[in-house]
Amino acid sequence: MILAAFDQADRVMAHAMAGRFAKDALASMLTPLSRVAFLAACAHVEKRYTEACAATHDPCLESGCSCEGEVCLQPLLRADAEYRKACGAEWVRLFADPANRDPFWSVEV
Repeated sequence: MILAAFDQADRVMAHAMAGRFAKDALASMLTPLSRVAFLAACAHVEKRYTEACAATHDPCLESGCSCEGEVCLQPLLRADAEYRKACGAEWVRLFADPANRDPFWSVEV
């Protein structure tokens, strides 16, 4: 039974690394404290995409970038799977430690 739970966790981690989960789905599988750390790590990833987009000096709007100092959705939408993979990698760092998993994961299969 416990081996099956580890196998399932490994499969979920592989899917997360492949970018197959949305950020909110990944967050829901973590403990509340780990969730905060995960969302902060994703915010850092989002900020990097926004800064890289701004550095091109090719804003989405004629009037310039609408997200001065904030995270912009456009570069995240353009990056799509790569963005989800980056957040997935941050999630796996936390989820790999069973102490960071939502209590659902400790239930015997």
